[in-house]
Amino acid sequence: MYELTKLITAIIMPPFNILILFVFSLFAFILGCKKAGFFSGLISIGLLYVVSIPYTAQKLSDSLTIEDNLTIEDYKTAQAIVVLGGGLRDSKELFGALAVPQIPLERMRYAAYLHKKTELPLLISGASPNGNSEAKVMADEFQEFFNTPVKWLEEKSTTTKENALLSAQLLEKEQIKRIILVTNQWHMQRAKLLFERQGFEVLPASVGAGITPANYGLNLMHFIPQAGAIAANMQLLKEWAGYLKEK
Repeated sequence: MYELTKLITAIIMPPFNILILFVFSLFAFILGCKKAGFFSGLISIGLLYVVSIPYTAQKLSDSLTIEDNLTIEDYKTAQAIVVLGGGLRDSKELFGALAVPQIPLERMRYAAYLHKKTELPLLISGASPNGNSEAKVMADEFQEFFNTPVKWLEEKSTTTKENALLSAQLLEKEQIKRIILVTNQWHMQRAKLLFERQGFEVLPASVGAGITPANYGLNLMHFIPQAGAIAANMQLLKEWAGYLKEK
C-alpha cells in the first residue's frame, strides 16, 4: 500500500503529469488535432515554468505556514516533546552506517534546544519502509551530538497519520495529552491536525524561516527557473495534497 500510494502520488503530481500532457499534445498534432495539440503543449510548458521558479516555492511555503508565536514559558506547560522522523541516509561517517539527513536533523536541533529549556522528556516517531528504525538512529544522534536523552521510541510508523496514532498509544499509558510537536513549518498544519485527532493538545514548534517578510520584495531570480526550486515545489505540492486529503 505504501509503494502504491507513492506511485499514484508521483503520477498525479508534476513533473509526471506535465510529461503526460506534453505527450498528449504530440499525439494530438500527429492525429491532426492541431488546436488541442497547441493548447495542451502550451499548458504543459506553462505548468513546467510555474513549478520551476522560486517565486512559486515561496508562495507555497507561505501558504502552508502558520507561525507559532509561542514562548518558552508556553512550552513549559506541555508534558512531553514529540519529534517526527524524516528519513535516513546511508553513511560513510565513522559514527554509523545510517545517518539522519538535513530535514530531520534540523528538527532534532530544535527539539534538543526545547528539551534543555523545558526539561521535558522526548518521544521520537518514525520508521523507514525498509524496516530501519528512524527513531533509533535519531536517538543515537541525539545522545552523541546533542547530549540529549530520549525517553520513548516509536519505531513502526511510516506516515504522519501513523506517527500520531502510534505516539498516542505510547503516551496514553503516561496520561500525556499536552505535547510540543516538532516538525518543519510546511509539515506542521497536517501533523498538528492528525495529532489533535488522536486527542492531543498540540503546542507547535515549527522548524523554518516563517512567513516571508513583506519588506523582502522580489527580484529577477524569483522568476528564473532553477533545479532547486523544482525540488522545493514538488515537496510543497505533495504536502498540500496530503493536507487537503486529511481535511
